[in-house]
Amino acid sequence: MGLLSQGILLISILQLIHSGFSSHEFFILKKRLVANSNLDVDSLALPRDIHLEAVCGMILLTLSVFLSFNKLEFLPLSSKLKLMKQNNILQEIDMNKATSTKNLMGCNPYGDFMNLPGFVDIHAKREEVRKWRKSQTEVAE
Repeated sequence: MGLLSQGILLISILQLIHSGFSSHEFFILKKRLVANSNLDVDSLALPRDIHLEAVCGMILLTLSVFLSFNKLEFLPLSSKLKLMKQNNILQEIDMNKATSTKNLMGCNPYGDFMNLPGFVDIHAKREEVRKWRKSQTEVAE
């Protein structure tokens, strides 16, 4: 947690404690007014400065929490239990190095992109199957 986030956290906690104490005092005074006078106490609302102090305290608290985050670290699920940091996750991949063994074997490194089974000519395949069946029936006779 950085010094800035700790400072903002301290200020926000003090604001929240002060607004809570002020609202508690207000409600105690309101109860005393009900017991001791004939005033319409239901129309008395919490002062606006107490509302603003509580809202500002919550905003500063949220800001200090976000400023306190460090780089993300996590344990990957698929590999060893080695702690990974944010800058170790994504690294550049050289396509030549990644496919050097496939290139030596004569495989197409872009085969996943080039193989499109959804784009097969169905009519040609049907004609091929008909010719094969015809040749099979001629062989069987």
